[in-house]
Amino acid sequence: MLSYERKAVRWKKRGIVILSLFLLIAVGTLTWVMNQSSPSEPTVAESDQVILTLPQAAQTETVNRPFSVEAVIAVDYFDGESGEVDAFTKFEDVYRSSQGIDYTYNDEPFPVLAMMSGEVSDVREDELFGNTVVITSGELTVTLQSLGEVSVSKGDSVQQGEAIGTAGTCVYSKDLGNHLHLVSEVGGRLVDPQSIYDKSAEELSAMAVD
Repeated sequence: MLSYERKAVRWKKRGIVILSLFLLIAVGTLTWVMNQSSPSEPTVAESDQVILTLPQAAQTETVNRPFSVEAVIAVDYFDGESGEVDAFTKFEDVYRSSQGIDYTYNDEPFPVLAMMSGEVSDVREDELFGNTVVITSGELTVTLQSLGEVSVSKGDSVQQGEAIGTAGTCVYSKDLGNHLHLVSEVGGRLVDPQSIYDKSAEELSAMAVD
């Protein structure tokens, strides 16, 4: 009888041990399955993060005109209002609205200057608008066209007031003689160049989200 009771106790202990092992295995398996099915939080490599920064100097600047001479407007920016005769250019016997401003100075070449500190994002020779320089300063992108001489290269950093080139001629507005064609964009949207003069980087950022 005693021998039978001892065997029963031993079997009971073994059952408890086996049951405990089974529970541990089950818990471990469940935890592993849950970890595999839970989506991991996406990570972004430091090299993949794009941070757009404004040149240090431009943070305290306001937008200047791209010249220091007394240039005048020959063709104005067309803002969609009817009757703006001076905001059209005749090309191939068709009058076309102007997306920028044409400046002239007694039909003479004149120095073209950087309106803000920034980076030269493009330099090219356009078939219609002649030598072209594009400068990016934070939210502001200015395109300077109909240039005679060009004194910068793509990728250059420029300071406000630095010489970019000189006003020249182009096929599209040949009747204007020597002139500068200025196109401005804020936040990727075309705007009247006259609306950005004397604006700070902060004010340009506000224009970009309007």
